[in-house]
Amino acid sequence: MEQNESREDEVAKFLDYLANVRMSSANTVLSYGKDLHLLSSFAKGLGLEVIDMTEHDARQFVRYLIYTKEYSEATVNRVLSATRTFFRHAVKIDLIRTNPFGLISLKKALSHLPSVLTVGEVGQLLSLEAVGFSSARNLLLFAFLYDTGCRISEALSIREGNIDYKKGRIPIVGKGNKVRFVFFSGITRDRLSYYLSLKHDLQDRKQILDSRISSLLFCSDAGKQLPMSTVGSIFKSYKRKLGWQKDFTPHVLRHSYATHMLDNGADIRLVQELLGHSSISTTQIYAHVTQKRLARVYASCHPHGRKENE
Repeated sequence: MEQNESREDEVAKFLDYLANVRMSSANTVLSYGKDLHLLSSFAKGLGLEVIDMTEHDARQFVRYLIYTKEYSEATVNRVLSATRTFFRHAVKIDLIRTNPFGLISLKKALSHLPSVLTVGEVGQLLSLEAVGFSSARNLLLFAFLYDTGCRISEALSIREGNIDYKKGRIPIVGKGNKVRFVFFSGITRDRLSYYLSLKHDLQDRKQILDSRISSLLFCSDAGKQLPMSTVGSIFKSYKRKLGWQKDFTPHVLRHSYATHMLDNGADIRLVQELLGHSSISTTQIYAHVTQKRLARVYASCHPHGRKENE
């Protein structure tokens, strides 16, 4: 127990080192603290302590800063600078052997196209059978994220009373407190009906009486708010179950939603609105995905394209 607590305090120890050994200014310590708190929160969402992050986790974090938080290039560089400094110090004091951010660059991250599921893989995922509360919730979460394109933080904040079943839509309060509507299909509506009957029965048995908790759409097996760390474990579990080698996270379903919409002819401005992106440049990453896919289709299907590749 003492060892776990020690690992959890490494960021606090580093900030103390900055203030009292390196004699950094109060503003510098405050800035590092803000950036490293963001890193800590992300790591906890993966079910990790910061100090246990790998290079793969580091790359996920950079994509999170760019595509989920939608930070500017300057802000991402600042966060990465603080993060690298923290891990360099951890290596120096023999807390870890290698810096997981040592080979991470923003330029490479920006050129990395987001991982997406194929339509067939989405079908494989959503065709799984729901048996009992946990699997019903998990499969609803997958269908909901793919149907709506929501960020996972947005999905976990939805309350039952927000759902407009008649119009098949839900108002979402996104970044900057901007409200937009997301839409769900009849398939998700049916899953919602089945899941909610199980959820209400569970919360009755667990005597969850606080309406601030019971009204949340997605809940844990204990009937309480579904933690981000549990979401990470759910996705890892289903990735193993399906035997997938590619990334499978809540944001991959958001990527897949956007990519499949554009593949089927949706206007990029409409997709921008549905995703809640403040800038069209963020949405354009998905257009790049579809353009690469179209190029592959041309190369493999068009007579001239085939000849050039033979």
